[in-house]
Amino acid sequence: MSKPKILSVDDEQDICGIAQLLLEKAGCDVVCATDPARALAEIERKDYDLLITDMLMPEIDGLELINSVRRAKPEQRIMAISGGGMAPRESYLQIASMYGVNGVLAKPFNGDQLVRAVIACGVTVPGES
Repeated sequence: MSKPKILSVDDEQDICGIAQLLLEKAGCDVVCATDPARALAEIERKDYDLLITDMLMPEIDGLELINSVRRAKPEQRIMAISGGGMAPRESYLQIASMYGVNGVLAKPFNGDQLVRAVIACGVTVPGES
């Protein structure tokens, strides 16, 4: 079985790095991006099993990234994450759900929650069922 390829996008390098560490420990190949514009170019250039995007980012937010990815690759699996901001994190995740993401996850999260959310998006994670 090949390792699932995941692109994680978060303007906070620490969050991106933690997600990468947790998912690589679970057997995934993970590319991190802190710049949503660069992430969009990456997703258009290469196939990923899942895009994980933060909702609140400067310049290009999660909804803009989700819409751009849906136009470029309608079949792309997407998971939105959010820790909130000026509004409760649940409201950002509800909005993401209305935009057709495959799953959502609230920050902060632990490794088990992240892996379960990835699996719920339809990605097979090695060693998990």
